[in-house]
Amino acid sequence: WWGPNYYTRGAAQGRLGYEKPAFWFNPFFYLENFVNTSTAANLIGDVHVEYKIMEGMEFNASVSTNRTDYTSEYRVPSLISNSGAPELYNAWSNSFGQYNSISTENNINASLKYKKSFGDIDMDVYAGANRRYNDYSRVSTQMQQDAKSGGLILPDVYLFSNAGTIPTTGTNFYKKQVASMYGKFSAGYKNMAYLDATYRQDYSSALPSDKNGYGYPSVGGSFIFSELIGANSVLSFGKVRAGWAQVGNDVAANLIDPTFPISGKPYLRGGTIASILMYTNTQKIDPNLKPALNTSIDAGFDLKFFYDRVGLNFTYYNESRVNEIIPISMSRATGLDTYLTNAGKSQRSGVEISLNLTPVKTSDFVWDMTVNYGQNTTEILELPGDLKSMAAPGGSDAFAFVSVIHELGNEWGQLRGSKIKRNAEGKAIINADGLYEVEQAAYLGSVLPDFTGGIFNNFSYKGIRLAVAIDFQKGGKFFSLSEQWGNSSGLLEETAAINDKGKNVREDVADGGGVHVVGVDASGAAVDMYTPAYDYFTQWYGNRIADNFVHDASFIKLRDISLSYDLPKSLFGKSIFRSASVGVVARNLWLIAVAKDNVHGWDPSEMAATYGESGQLPGTRSYGFNVKLTF
Repeated sequence: WWGPNYYTRGAAQGRLGYEKPAFWFNPFFYLENFVNTSTAANLIGDVHVEYKIMEGMEFNASVSTNRTDYTSEYRVPSLISNSGAPELYNAWSNSFGQYNSISTENNINASLKYKKSFGDIDMDVYAGANRRYNDYSRVSTQMQQDAKSGGLILPDVYLFSNAGTIPTTGTNFYKKQVASMYGKFSAGYKNMAYLDATYRQDYSSALPSDKNGYGYPSVGGSFIFSELIGANSVLSFGKVRAGWAQVGNDVAANLIDPTFPISGKPYLRGGTIASILMYTNTQKIDPNLKPALNTSIDAGFDLKFFYDRVGLNFTYYNESRVNEIIPISMSRATGLDTYLTNAGKSQRSGVEISLNLTPVKTSDFVWDMTVNYGQNTTEILELPGDLKSMAAPGGSDAFAFVSVIHELGNEWGQLRGSKIKRNAEGKAIINADGLYEVEQAAYLGSVLPDFTGGIFNNFSYKGIRLAVAIDFQKGGKFFSLSEQWGNSSGLLEETAAINDKGKNVREDVADGGGVHVVGVDASGAAVDMYTPAYDYFTQWYGNRIADNFVHDASFIKLRDISLSYDLPKSLFGKSIFRSASVGVVARNLWLIAVAKDNVHGWDPSEMAATYGESGQLPGTRSYGFNVKLTF
């Protein structure tokens, strides 16, 4: 609602004196009438042949395809259109749009395998080649849904020839090929010591033709030391393992070669023939561009105790990513926007721990439990040129209050935005009008959690099985756009709270209302005053302050519960069925706990983007029923 003043002063402001509310559709009414349909047809095929050349040697060849045809269409019927009312803040036009895409991946593969034992040594070797073909095309024609003119001439006749303004059809297509050669060598000694080595070489059409090859080797070993101990009642199994690997990476199709989109009706201008309106490429490609490279090492152990009633798995890993292919900004004076090059280095390290327990095990009842824990740190070690920070994958919210940034020497994925300025003692600096001083482009914490984990319990009793999964996370940061707007527009309960004088903050300050603010002024003198609620809460949007809406992403969540029952085999007699089970499942059931500063209970496990939530719809629970038949 615009408020009473808007309606009375409309003429003076060039308005008609009356407007419907800014967002005036009942969402249930709108969604009931808005038509949005999509269809996906997926074709998967695989033809393969195996030929035994001799004892221990086998040849394999295959041809496979995976194709998806996707079609979607939206329709805004005349019943919910309002494009004939130009005074409305939001216009909805009687319109429609269509989108069609075809995505195909074909693979041709051939390999030769050889397996042989030499006394106590078992050897397994194979080598092969693969060629992958990716093909994509898209055609999209969309009328403008929020136009105040140009809708369908004949209402609800969904033909583009019936459009008041005929939309331009957009097309996009690409082809990409990757040719690969690979091999693996494995050897085992007395079922106790194992060594594996692999190598793969790829050639990608998406990279420069003279630098389009990249290889990635790996080597790993393991030793089952429990074989040396022999059977005992304590240690059932023990293994240590370690590995080293490198992985290369190319880029998306069409990235290194300039593409030239053309505007709508490029050969006509004002009804007459004109020159082609051509797009000018604004990205320069590094002529020495090479594949990105990821190098990793890992080591760990697997232990089982008390006849497999207790199991412990531990892994430490360290990864280094170099030569990332990223665009860096250039001066507009060059006529270009970005330079695509190899730059940057990051290092990722952490541990993963899994504990498996069987606390109870009888002839009728078994309780199995798995607890896992993961801790990861990713640090930005190098950035292109003299950059101290750059945009990271994860983007920005719809109104750019925060963005995800890589900062040199800091953890991966820092949230950056404006925040309340504070002195060295952490006290807020308050201006004479009772509003906060603002610090621009401040870092508000990493989106990465301190650690994550889960607890999985499985109970079985005489054919009845109950499985319960709980997830948890500690730390990390997220931004809530819903909370930002809810405060700025006066929709959330804190904007109508009772202050320390027992008055609603929306009451006049002279009458005991207002928001109590405490801090210091620019000179350091103490400030203790009351600010009108409207001024206080609208400063969040007006001054682009984000840190009040950046929260700890910690949570504990009941993720899944499933209950099933195996029907007695006596029910089937001599039927074709060997077994059957029925069950129910429920997912996303209960957000058990969140961090204290997450007062509105946003679910950190369901954020729509890396930075957080951007006015997204609430999560949903799902319930299902299943029947499984074996014959």
